Amino acid sequence: MNVLFSPTICENYLKCLDNVEDYKALRQAAHNMGVPSLEENACTALTSIVSIKCPKKSIDIGCGIGVSSYAILKGFPNTHLTAIDSNLERGLFFQNYFKEYENVTYYQMRGEQYLKICEEKFDFAFIDSVKREYFNIWQLIRQKLNSNACVVFDDILIYGYVMAEEAETPYKYQTNRKEVQNFINHIFSDSSLNAQIIPVSGGLLVISLK
Repeated sequence: MNVLFSPTICENYLKCLDNVEDYKALRQAAHNMGVPSLEENACTALTSIVSIKCPKKSIDIGCGIGVSSYAILKGFPNTHLTAIDSNLERGLFFQNYFKEYENVTYYQMRGEQYLKICEEKFDFAFIDSVKREYFNIWQLIRQKLNSNACVVFDDILIYGYVMAEEAETPYKYQTNRKEVQNFINHIFSDSSLNAQIIPVSGGLLVISLK
């Protein structure tokens, strides 16, 4: 017997299984500040990926107040994490929250700006910035990856509009939709990469180097 189910039903089921208490305080703080933050299911997925990869060096671009950074550190507490965000208010919160973490370094700047000047290489990267910048960020960060590195892009489905017809997409999302579609097609057509979209929350695009 075939059983049809929607991603929403699947997410609701998974949410019942997840222990999200670890992320509750940070997500509540983000809500109080009116700041977007990583959804619970995406946090769990991110933590699981990092726990498998055990990266020595990680980078979180668009870290906000630190929900995604916390998920990375939960997956592998020994990783040396570089966190990037251009927003001053979010950065002040982040630095205060993670002030006891000796393995966390924060930079207040745009992700593309940092990648142009940094000389480090990373084993894991999480990207949650302006969606139309994803392709440019990928071009920059690919040069900063060690062999077998893994990169995760958040909200890759843009509320599902990536899969919708242009006529069904609100005007304010149409440009992002086209650029993200082109980015996804570029990634999946690259034979040097392994790529998969995980349909939790806004969708995670997981890329690993072969």
